Amino acid sequence: MKTLILKTEGFSAYGLQTFDIHRRANHFPTRSAVIGLLAAALGITRKEQSTLFELSENVQIAVQVNNAGEKIMDYHTVQNFRSPMGKIQKGVKPTYREYWCDSEHTFAITASDELVKRLCIAVKSPKFTLFQGRKSCPLTRPLFEVLVDHNNPVEALKKRAERGQIFSDVQGENHVATLQVRDKLTPVFRKYAIRTVYVSGQMIQNSEEIADELA
Repeated sequence: MKTLILKTEGFSAYGLQTFDIHRRANHFPTRSAVIGLLAAALGITRKEQSTLFELSENVQIAVQVNNAGEKIMDYHTVQNFRSPMGKIQKGVKPTYREYWCDSEHTFAITASDELVKRLCIAVKSPKFTLFQGRKSCPLTRPLFEVLVDHNNPVEALKKRAERGQIFSDVQGENHVATLQVRDKLTPVFRKYAIRTVYVSGQMIQNSEEIADELA
């Protein structure tokens, strides 16, 4: 297996699933957001749920928060919004959306040699426009960083010796916390499963504070 290393910098907003007025941005890029980024590069649309699910099931992901940045909030109005029951409601609803300014993230994607090769080509020449979470957060640098021979995304990131906590599908050395996050794709459109996220590396935020953000 190989590991593809990607990197982003700048304005980002990796939102959690919510129907609330307050649309929060997660402390670290969610797994569903990373899969969405890869899928957009490959040219997979939102309607191709089985293909998205297959992609999700065949990669291990670790994300390093090199710099969380500064959180800001924006005001929006939404027409024909979706209710907590999933039904489209008529009318206008105000929302407050969070963003992170000057964030920096490094991603490690571990998969079979064949899949990593496809992803490597795709991120260098993406089929769809890529964003850092929301459409208002464009990439500010090339996404591709390097391709390495490693079968563990956490260890692949640690070898780079960059600063920041690592949030991963798999447990690595210097484990400091375990979180439960609903961001894992399922075969059903817009339905997500709970995932165990292993946190390792340097503590830049108290694990209880992170858990509070995710509550």
